Amino acid sequence: MFWLLCIPATLFSQQLSHQVLVPLAGLASGNSINYSQTVGETATEIVGCSEYIFTEGFQQPGFKITAGEIPKGTGVNVYPNPVSDFITIELFSETAKTFRVDFISITGNVVMSEKKVFNDKFWFKDPLSIENLIRGFYLVRVYSEDGVINRTFKIEKL
Repeated sequence: MFWLLCIPATLFSQQLSHQVLVPLAGLASGNSINYSQTVGETATEIVGCSEYIFTEGFQQPGFKITAGEIPKGTGVNVYPNPVSDFITIELFSETAKTFRVDFISITGNVVMSEKKVFNDKFWFKDPLSIENLIRGFYLVRVYSEDGVINRTFKIEKL
């Protein structure tokens, strides 16, 4: 019995990495608004919008989301298609622009309209809720007031 007590504990113990496992954590910063928190969930969920990215779950070293490079020139993109709840309108330009986004039903009625004003170079992604639109086909017309952009996208609402 005495001999068992003298054996180094590391022979029978579990080896752990040098990572800290915590049931609750947090981090807050100043001017550029950084916030980090973990409560011990087993999954990570990422929710984002035009300016912020929110994550939920364990802290993951090296886990980083980048928006990518700002596209050059002026353009517009509308996705996904088909769509059920939210459609993303992506607008970008190297100069100030004012955009109009119209949702047009297959009968020709404008069912939703929105105006976006940008005073400088921009890259804007806006998820718009279209949950209140009935199922069917719609035209999404995006045009700039200066006439540089005039695009129409055909989408299917599921």
